[in-house]
Amino acid sequence: MPNILLVEDDKGIAEGIIFALENDYDSFKAHCCAMGNDALDYFNNNDVDLILLDIGLPDIDGFDVLRIIRKQSNIPVIILTARGESEDQVLALEGHEADDYVVKKSGSDSPRIIIAKIKALLRRTKPSVKKTNSVFSFNEALQTLSFKGQALSLTPAECKILAHLVKHPNQVFTRKILLSVIHDKQTGSDEATINTHIKSIRKTLGKIDQENKYITTHRGIGYSLIL
Repeated sequence: MPNILLVEDDKGIAEGIIFALENDYDSFKAHCCAMGNDALDYFNNNDVDLILLDIGLPDIDGFDVLRIIRKQSNIPVIILTARGESEDQVLALEGHEADDYVVKKSGSDSPRIIIAKIKALLRRTKPSVKKTNSVFSFNEALQTLSFKGQALSLTPAECKILAHLVKHPNQVFTRKILLSVIHDKQTGSDEATINTHIKSIRKTLGKIDQENKYITTHRGIGYSLIL
């Protein structure tokens, strides 16, 4: 069931969209955040398939939210806003790498249009699964990984680390290199952070294969993925 993150501070509009999503025959799961920072927190700690993002948020500009997300993921994002000027649409689609743009309108047809765009965008991104090997598969568009046919529940940082290892099997990467893979100027992370992420990734893989020995520790150096 696709999980849609709605970032919208107008309660009436949000309730209408959430109702339409949860009652659609395709059965979407939906979560709403009224604040941009709350949305970023939810995105970083949950599996999200698509984001509906309002530009005019109370705490942080929607374009800033999108900019932060784009540093971490290529997840599909639809801008949802009252700004209908062509300049805003070009800025969203080209300048900030949004995938679509919807101008909020009154009336019962608005949620239907939004849902139609969500379905179309998910259809376009679904075929972009990149089969890396027989054990792991990586979805470039959604930035998600599967292990032995089962979807992995990973944080964006964990997904970046594992995806990097999967793309370069049997190669040893230092903690410094892996830190650069996930580095975000927002935080002052150190190399010990990588140890925590690797531990969490191993725990997630262990839920599917208790004997998994794919990630190898090279003492004093870093980690590799053995295939």
